[in-house]
Amino acid sequence: MTQVSQHSTTPLFKGSSTALFIIGLLLFVSLFFLYFFYSLSPVSQSDVPHLFSISEGDGLEMIAENLESDGIVRSAAAVKFYSFITGVAHQLKPGMYTLSPSDSSQRIIRSLVSGLPRDVSVLIIEGATTREIDQLLAEHNILEPGELISFPWTTLRDDYPFLITARDLEGFLFPDTYRFFPHSQPEDVVRKLLDGWKQNVWPFLEFYQNQRDDGRNFYNKLILASLLEKEIPFFEDRQIVTGILEKRLHLGIALQVDATVIYAICDKQFKGCPQLSLNDLQFDSPFNTYVSRGLPPTPIGNPGVQAIRAALSPVPSDYFFYISDPKTKRTIFAETLDEHARNRRTYLISS
Repeated sequence: MTQVSQHSTTPLFKGSSTALFIIGLLLFVSLFFLYFFYSLSPVSQSDVPHLFSISEGDGLEMIAENLESDGIVRSAAAVKFYSFITGVAHQLKPGMYTLSPSDSSQRIIRSLVSGLPRDVSVLIIEGATTREIDQLLAEHNILEPGELISFPWTTLRDDYPFLITARDLEGFLFPDTYRFFPHSQPEDVVRKLLDGWKQNVWPFLEFYQNQRDDGRNFYNKLILASLLEKEIPFFEDRQIVTGILEKRLHLGIALQVDATVIYAICDKQFKGCPQLSLNDLQFDSPFNTYVSRGLPPTPIGNPGVQAIRAALSPVPSDYFFYISDPKTKRTIFAETLDEHARNRRTYLISS
């Protein structure tokens, strides 16, 4: 009997199919990674900064989608994938960031993982005006220029009742060293400054106010303290000058305080801060105490505690006039106009 041998059939192209599969897989992986790394590349060459906020509780998906919609990264999916494979998906920190579309997604993610820079130390000197403080905060990237000046401070009167008699924030921004975070909210900054004033200044003025019936009386003392802060460096001299200014106010004599003129020009009329002479002082402004009698309508800066204390403790004297010695910074007093003129020739014109 003839036996027919049976042979198992092997697909003719088995080896070729495997090779094609491997080649296809490698091609797919290569294209995937090419697209992935392209998706992580910078969106543009523009280095114009974008403000980007992450709030407490924001997850990776929301953060990635917001980055893409703001034009900061190319692909939210690429950001999420990269964050997962690098193990930082749950390490993105809340805050207000300044990000650039010219940075790669990897660099942006590293910034969000590192978090915001540490808070910034800012020294506000005694006598600084609101405009000067606004500029200082802008220089440290704490607020945008003009945000302090334009802040609607009257909305805070319920929390800070001493603002009821105020006309603006001038005088209520306590000079001290503060720590702020970059890109802070204006209200947070204003509240911190007002809290400093409430803690350090208000106890003195509140005690004084409680002894008076005039609801604006403490505000007048604050205005007076701002003049002292600008004009007189030494506490004992400040007390004497307080007595002089209050005497001039009582008699209806113009105060003639040079610092009010500088404030009117530099802060209220924004014409720069030129060198002044007596011939330049005859311009109309409620802050020009050479032509307007009485106190200026607001403080001309933010005085410190010592100026406040001096304004609350005037020392009586026979003096009506004073100048500051440019060399020693001491205050030179005079009882008469002739004596004052001699002092000017001695200490100012000859110096």
